[in-house]
Amino acid sequence: MKHDFNLMLERRYNGSMKWEASYINKRFQTHFTDEDKFYPLFIADMDFTMDQGIKDKLMEFVGAGDFGYFHVQDSFYTSIIKWHEDIHHTHIQKEWITPSIGTITSLHLLSDLFSKDKNILILTPVYGPFYSCAQLGKAHTMPLTYCNHEYVIDFKKLEKTFQEKHIHTLLFCNPHNPGGKAWSYDELNQLVGLCKKYNVMILSDEIHSNILISSKPFVSLVCFFDQYDRIFVSTSPNKTFNISGLSTSYTICSNEDLNQQFNNYLSSLHIGAQRLGIYMIETVYNEGRKWYQGLLEYLRRNIEMTIFLLETTDMEVMKPDAGYLIWIHLPKVKNIDQFIMDLANQTHVLLETGSRFIENNEGWLRINTATNHDLLKEAIEKLMEFYNHYEM
Repeated sequence: MKHDFNLMLERRYNGSMKWEASYINKRFQTHFTDEDKFYPLFIADMDFTMDQGIKDKLMEFVGAGDFGYFHVQDSFYTSIIKWHEDIHHTHIQKEWITPSIGTITSLHLLSDLFSKDKNILILTPVYGPFYSCAQLGKAHTMPLTYCNHEYVIDFKKLEKTFQEKHIHTLLFCNPHNPGGKAWSYDELNQLVGLCKKYNVMILSDEIHSNILISSKPFVSLVCFFDQYDRIFVSTSPNKTFNISGLSTSYTICSNEDLNQQFNNYLSSLHIGAQRLGIYMIETVYNEGRKWYQGLLEYLRRNIEMTIFLLETTDMEVMKPDAGYLIWIHLPKVKNIDQFIMDLANQTHVLLETGSRFIENNEGWLRINTATNHDLLKEAIEKLMEFYNHYEM
């Protein structure tokens, strides 16, 4: 039976940050109650119900009641290898994989281990927690170039930055958040070539890679391991299957020495992936293919509708290649934070303000489309009407 993505999870009253009025009120300076109608399109998780087959397996696992100390089984690694081979045509070896405790947490741990007190570069705008990662060393930023409704890397400027700032580590987002760009093979090849030339370690967040919206393929930095082995990819199916609350992920690196250092570091901190999260990663990769294909179909419909509506305004829309987030520029808005607050208070539409993406974000906001189609349409129409009459 085809999954009905119009059915929404009941996420109120259970601590969900996205749907909890007390959290929203602090974030947006609103005065909602849990009974009020609002449109939470900010935090990047989804409102869809879980695949019934996966839910049944989860309940069976929980019912067995064994949550003691454990070893990660070979089947976990096999599920990862098969998923990447089938979905992305990317070959991964078991010994490259290290179970961890969250995609962004892993970037923090890797930054602390390899780049503490060293020069770390991030390309902006980018997901806000990248900056806290970079601050484990000496944080530097370089703006991406906005050109023809997408971001591109100025490689001449990047090389100059590597030289002048003596960059040790590049924190990279692939696909890009918030822009949704799937970087091309040629772009990544040039990036890896520069990093190899200057011995810059790459820490790449690839958590949005499975959510393929356009016809453009996703290219993982794993594809460049044979050229350069100072690369860690941090990823998981958490965004794809909405299991971020389980705080489990894995890293991929082909450098045996770097992997050993990371494993030793995790052991020294007594950090290990939790059992339920390991089980769920294996389960969604093995059992979630049909649900996953339905998800992509539903998200594409939501994104197409959103873009179709917004393109009737003067807003500039960056069409995503991957992910369920849309990055939008409002040319007439001078203070995007105030606009977001006013929008929330007057329409109950809750969007992510561009200022949460570090730098190079003036006039931008981000919309999460991973929700019920009708609710999303109503929210976008409210946004458009509010924007058209907003006193700048």
